[in-house]
Amino acid sequence: MIVKGRTTDIILYAILVWCILSFKVVLIGVGESGIRADDFLILIALVLLLARGDLGRVKRSRSFNIYLGFVAANIVSTVWNSAAGRISPSLSVFFVIRLPQYMVFYYLGHWVARNSINLSRVLSIYLGMLCVAVPLQMLGLLPVTGAFGGITTRAVGNTNGPYELAAVGAFLLCYLGYWQKKRIGGLFSVGLILLSASRVTSLATAFSAIKVGLRRVRSRRQRVIGIASIAALVIAGIVVVRSTSGSSAKEQVGIVGRLNSAASGTSINTLTEAYNDAPVYATSTDYLAGEFLTAFYQGISGEGDASGMMRVFRWATLIKSTLGRYDSVLVGLGPSFGSAAVDGYFVRVFVETGLLGLVLFLWFVQSLMKDHAQSSWPFREYMIIMLCTATFIDIFVSYKPMLFLWLWHGMQQAWSREGTNEGRLLHES
Repeated sequence: MIVKGRTTDIILYAILVWCILSFKVVLIGVGESGIRADDFLILIALVLLLARGDLGRVKRSRSFNIYLGFVAANIVSTVWNSAAGRISPSLSVFFVIRLPQYMVFYYLGHWVARNSINLSRVLSIYLGMLCVAVPLQMLGLLPVTGAFGGITTRAVGNTNGPYELAAVGAFLLCYLGYWQKKRIGGLFSVGLILLSASRVTSLATAFSAIKVGLRRVRSRRQRVIGIASIAALVIAGIVVVRSTSGSSAKEQVGIVGRLNSAASGTSINTLTEAYNDAPVYATSTDYLAGEFLTAFYQGISGEGDASGMMRVFRWATLIKSTLGRYDSVLVGLGPSFGSAAVDGYFVRVFVETGLLGLVLFLWFVQSLMKDHAQSSWPFREYMIIMLCTATFIDIFVSYKPMLFLWLWHGMQQAWSREGTNEGRLLHES
């Protein structure tokens, strides 16, 4: 039975707006995460889309189908490693469910495009809300929800942490600033990224902005001048970062301080020693009780960058544990083995799903980037920033960034197929 009507459109619109604007509300705790109010709303949206016939009518993109294969790889790893006793089946299933859950926004993207919903207006309101909420949070006048509750030195907004807000800021820059050509919106989006003090996203955004600026310069002479000016600014920035360093990397706050902390670096000897000394764990329980906490204390006890050192110790142990068995090299150690914080999505994919999952994920990314006829250059810029962020952050399992990725991808697919003005712009880009 196909259900149609204005009532379902209103409900879908309300759910979409809620999912974009809402703060994280955990109703039931599950492991390191939990069931949110949004989970029930996304389920309602899925039921409505199914009842309306959208799930059967909307053609899935090639990228969508490849990602379904990636989800299947996660399921295979869950079954195999649950049977081997390496992970908790219930917790692992909870990790896997998140992946197809976010894909519902692909269908909502089609719905938005077909009904000519003014997403730009909703996103402008969202940006304005963040520009009010973030200063209040940093002044201690508004509570911070999620894993970074109580943190006021870095912007969080309505996300689960600064790293997620930075990715949201990157999306707003690419959609509002690049695609919709709202320069003020783009400028405020960059401000949110800087206030989040997320180093890798800030640097990726800076290079994206430089690239976008240079592509609009037609004269070769102007491009040379522009590149020389940028190089001078980079050198000046490095000097400023180094000259404003504190007595300890642990004392650094803000984007400049955190860049200086990163500049303290990690030597090749440290990486080699960490891998050689890394223990191998057979189960997720043993890992959480051993190396996860050990890596935390080792990271904060040294003089170098704390978050960087924690990653070194975690990655060394997780990669070494994965490479220790032939089956885990192929299908991984299972979703949830490395906890909710591997702090590196490519490492996470390999550890959880092995070479099978890693190849499928990279194929998914390649398909999104390659199909220029059905993806705009601002969307590809967003993907590039996300990929850079993924080197140090588990960003492809973060709620808001993945919401926007699937939503925008679905909208572009609909525009391209229906021959709208936006679809013509896709072909021109």
